Amino acid sequence: MQRLKISALWLCCITATAHANTQLETDLKVLTSPEHAGRGSGSIAINESARYIHTRFVEAGLDTYYQSFRFRQGLGKLGHGHNVVATLPCNAPVCHKALVISAHYDHLGSRGSRYYPGANDNASGVVVMLDIAQRLASQHRHREITFVATDAEEKGLYGAHFFAATLTPSQVALNINLDMLAVSGKNRLYVLASKQASEFTDAIEPAFDNQIRALVYTSATSMARRLDTPRVDWLRASDHYAFHKVGIPFAYFGVGIDPNHHTPKDQFDKVNLPKLNQVSEHISAFISALSVSAAP
Repeated sequence: MQRLKISALWLCCITATAHANTQLETDLKVLTSPEHAGRGSGSIAINESARYIHTRFVEAGLDTYYQSFRFRQGLGKLGHGHNVVATLPCNAPVCHKALVISAHYDHLGSRGSRYYPGANDNASGVVVMLDIAQRLASQHRHREITFVATDAEEKGLYGAHFFAATLTPSQVALNINLDMLAVSGKNRLYVLASKQASEFTDAIEPAFDNQIRALVYTSATSMARRLDTPRVDWLRASDHYAFHKVGIPFAYFGVGIDPNHHTPKDQFDKVNLPKLNQVSEHISAFISALSVSAAP
């Protein structure tokens, strides 16, 4: 396989922006609002957050559907989950293996009169995924790209496991999992990539710059040592593990530890929106290097 290169067109678009993308900001504000009540999972009804994500994918021109499933929660109780799946087809004469972009939209819901906004975990990943879908929708793609907003990740990665079981692993080149992308003052993302993804990881660092850096690891132990998180198994920490379990290579993007993680303080106003927009631009550049062809 030829060494992947970042398109000059995409690189010229990666600049320090004075203001975050308006739609990205709107999406984050909506998903963290009281009306979405912390995006809790388990209800038989498709919740407001899933419906909003479905609408946004449809507006971007993607073929979109709900994927409902059941999972065990507590002693003898069944919960209901609802993934939102959207696809951009390959539109080149020759198509290569597909990409799957994942981000869980569920969070902790509410506790009494309080709700958990989950701005970083993981409204940030979802709004970046929606932004990437919008950016790639008009491109000439030599891969099918499937986006899946998973449910019940917080309960045990149930939505990702259910979705991954429906795939034919030999037809998927890579899962790119987005979970907690609201970068802090350190301006860096941590990327855990499986060894099987090595043919793609060379394209990660060139898609970033000194505004937002991406530090790539192929060992969960090395990443835990770097982050000083000996009790965190980063391989099993998010939805990429479900794809790994069925033999699909993965690259997981995240900020590591957030002091507001799983607290009511994980709020919209804690997210640096211009930086989140830069994150989206950089990850889009990486994905475009894997999927976007020159027009015939």
